[in-house]
Amino acid sequence: METENSFINSISAMSKVEFEHRCRRLHNVLDENDLSSSMGGNHKGTDPIPLVITAEEWKTLEAGVAQRAKLFNALAKDIYGEQSLWKKGKLPAALLFANPDFLQVVWKVHPVGDVFVNLTSTDVARLKDGTFVAVSDHLQVPDGLGRALENRIGVSRAFPELFRSMQTERLAGFFKKLMDGLDAMHKNIGGEGETSKVVLLASSPDNPRRAEDAVIARYLGIPLVENDDLAIRNMQVYMKTLMGLKKIGTIFRRVEDGMCDPLELRIDSGEGAVGLISSVRAGNVAIANFLGTGVLETPVFKPFLPEICRELLGEELLLRDVETLWLGNADDAERVLAEPEKWIFKKAFRDEGSFKEAEPKTYATMTTTAQLALLQTVENAPEQWVAERSMEVSTVYAYRGEFTPAVSLMRFFAVNTTNETSVMPGGLGIMDNGLGEKDIWVLSENPVANFSLLAPASQAITPSRAGGDLPSRAAENLFRLGRALSSSNMMARIARGIAVRLSDESWMDMPELPWILKAGLTDESQSRLAQDPENALRYFILRKDNKNGMQCVLTEIRELGMQLRDRISEDLWLYLNGFGIAEVPAGTGAAALLPYLKEVLSDSAAVAGLAADSMTRGHEWRFLELGREIECAIRTLQLVKSLLYTAPTDEMTNLRLLQAVLEIGDGLMTYHRRYGGRLQVVPVIDLLLSDESNPRSVAYQVAKLRKAAKHLPGNDQSEATFSPLDRELMRVLAELRLANIEQLAETVNNKRENLIKLVEAQINSIERIAEIVNRLYLSHAPRAGVFHATTMDVSEV
Repeated sequence: METENSFINSISAMSKVEFEHRCRRLHNVLDENDLSSSMGGNHKGTDPIPLVITAEEWKTLEAGVAQRAKLFNALAKDIYGEQSLWKKGKLPAALLFANPDFLQVVWKVHPVGDVFVNLTSTDVARLKDGTFVAVSDHLQVPDGLGRALENRIGVSRAFPELFRSMQTERLAGFFKKLMDGLDAMHKNIGGEGETSKVVLLASSPDNPRRAEDAVIARYLGIPLVENDDLAIRNMQVYMKTLMGLKKIGTIFRRVEDGMCDPLELRIDSGEGAVGLISSVRAGNVAIANFLGTGVLETPVFKPFLPEICRELLGEELLLRDVETLWLGNADDAERVLAEPEKWIFKKAFRDEGSFKEAEPKTYATMTTTAQLALLQTVENAPEQWVAERSMEVSTVYAYRGEFTPAVSLMRFFAVNTTNETSVMPGGLGIMDNGLGEKDIWVLSENPVANFSLLAPASQAITPSRAGGDLPSRAAENLFRLGRALSSSNMMARIARGIAVRLSDESWMDMPELPWILKAGLTDESQSRLAQDPENALRYFILRKDNKNGMQCVLTEIRELGMQLRDRISEDLWLYLNGFGIAEVPAGTGAAALLPYLKEVLSDSAAVAGLAADSMTRGHEWRFLELGREIECAIRTLQLVKSLLYTAPTDEMTNLRLLQAVLEIGDGLMTYHRRYGGRLQVVPVIDLLLSDESNPRSVAYQVAKLRKAAKHLPGNDQSEATFSPLDRELMRVLAELRLANIEQLAETVNNKRENLIKLVEAQINSIERIAEIVNRLYLSHAPRAGVFHATTMDVSEV
């Protein structure tokens, strides 16, 4: 391609060192966003060479893609309306009534402005003769929009001078039209004002599409929500937030049809919201793309598209499809079966319950046995198959250490609104054989305006420190993350204390070791203790199948980090994404475990520092801190309970136990600075339980809990009306402050009964505090007393 050659000629003027530097810059941008971490093994990165389209070529492509977007919107309107194409006999009845993707539950339900398909994408191939053909259309949840945006950011930053000098069209205008369309739906549904929202309903955190959902939501400036964030009340859709329920007017959905409402669709979906379809039927919420658009992706529609276009739009199809035949037509079946090596066979319908097409079968690449089996299957039920002619696609340049030819499809996006259809001047290049992706540059004949979605500098912005609209699901994930971080920290400290002692040749002479082992290891690990303490420790630290071991907690931290991708800073997210991932310790001795434990503790310290430095002191930070403080207090209490409940009869064991408690509780340095080398149980208990100047003490954690809780929604009452949460925190803190340490240290039959009574009561109280936080802010269960106002007044939201 001449345009692509001109780009390569431009970069050829660069030295190899400079070009490699530009490639590293591109990869650094992608790594910072790390979209590829959710893309699985097929995503190999973005190629530095963009796929360039001239202004003349773009006129043809833009018209064809726009027409297809309008055509599919008209087709959806007919399918879920009058079904005139079937009444006139233009389409076979089986195409609709035997189609598992046809959602009868929304038949005759009209979306806002009659826009069924708000966002579409079309995969286009350039044939060797230079013509373009449509390969497939994505009309339910078009993938790749976020990746196209990320690729554009990366490549344009790698080659900014070429991006400007070649007058490359920008993408921001398209995203503005997409957002304008969502806003228009929002207004038409009666959702103007502060009480209603436009949200993006994202796929589940383990879905490969989730990362780009977060990218799109951030760029459009709308909240990203999951199924757990939604609640249906009186056929209205609400988002669960810390301030209660907030009405939703428009949902930009990124989940498949069948996953949107477990009540009327797939009961096992685990996504969507129970009762969503009832709300849609009542006209109380707008959905983009509308429910049921998955039927448009049925492969058997492709042979009929030219006729459908003439019938619905009164136009000839501008961007033709690769030749596709429905084998339910006897003449077409005979033609295909006469030369099957020239065709690719696809199931006419997607399997019921599946959201993807069955794997296509390329006859020419199959074994003889497989070919015979395929032909027999097709002959037995020809109406269940379509055949797509194999095509010769032109190649483009790709760079993998050197310039090599590659096959690449071009995915273009279009948005339908009530007034117009717009095509994004760019897109996503998808290279064959897993070579990665390309940015697509559309060249303009005129100077390109520097349009941005950001507000102009002259527009006044009202300062805001609001945070009450934090989704309850995000608050819960932050709360869980805080608890997991504290849990992993204490686990690593206990494991380090055990490993250090096992590393000593004289560990058999360490009387405190069995006590520490019992404090750190689970029952399952303890069963291995008698035979092999070192392997028991390795099982606790390294085995992923140990549900009570360290690896389960470390995995939870990484998974929560992924779910919170859109809520935390880039640096913090990168640390969480790699939390606890280090080289597997070599060797069999306990000493080999120490470098790994050091890495875990370093990650813990780094995350704590980044959270302290990079998170604004809003509700996100508060719930992270609440989780950390609650878990830290409980773990410290459990440590004291395990190691100090029984007083050893010999002084040496007692001293070693006190040393271990201080070491694991991170109070050794403070103790020695205050008291020298004299280890006694009274100051140790005081340091870990009641000393509010010690950041590891239980009293310090509870005091921080109370300070953070005062700023939670509905918890800032005057002293005359303390909330249930504040009352509980005050009571626990008072018990710690008033505790008689000397009495706690007293023993009866070598047991510190007073100490264990206080510790167990404190553990129960702090767990009760965690439950109150969960009930008031995370689960949206009915509330009583002063908190009633925060769940309630749904009619006023």
